[in-house]
Amino acid sequence: MSQPASRTPATQTSPWKRWLGWACLALALGLVGALTVSWVMRESSPQFGEQLRTDGQARSLDLPDGSRIDAGPDTSLSVGYYARRRQVILARGEASFHVRWQYRAAFSVQWGVNEVVIDGTRIETPDILFRVAAEPERLRVELLEGKLKVRTVTAGPREFVELQPGDSLTVDMGSRTHQLTHADPTPAR
Repeated sequence: MSQPASRTPATQTSPWKRWLGWACLALALGLVGALTVSWVMRESSPQFGEQLRTDGQARSLDLPDGSRIDAGPDTSLSVGYYARRRQVILARGEASFHVRWQYRAAFSVQWGVNEVVIDGTRIETPDILFRVAAEPERLRVELLEGKLKVRTVTAGPREFVELQPGDSLTVDMGSRTHQLTHADPTPAR
């Protein structure tokens, strides 16, 4: 006589536990997606934006952090104020900048592929004063107070040219060269 085969009960999960597991997974993925979108939007959407065009007369623009832009005649620029950076795009003309330190918020002025950069730091630094003049094939940056870097393709593998007070950098895009000169800085306050 043969004995019946012993059966071990199979462990099966009840349907509601399976549904609960999938619901928790979907909720976690949705939360991660929402946080990612929130972070990207925070970094890519300006909290403050301004277009500034001066036609024959100079104008000033005060930023929310206390920084100031004095745009010369026939200047066109746009300003974007983001959570961790302040960005100016200079289309043409010239402007003077009085940049206040802001915790971990970089400040940049872009002209084509060239960019004047003030790194955002955790340590408070003195105000930085500089001028930028953009012509069709030439960019001129004069540093009056503080310290900054200019990212330019003419710098070669270094990418940056560091400026000290009194330095003047002229970038010629036609010949892809730059020239750094030094003179005593004149305060522009």
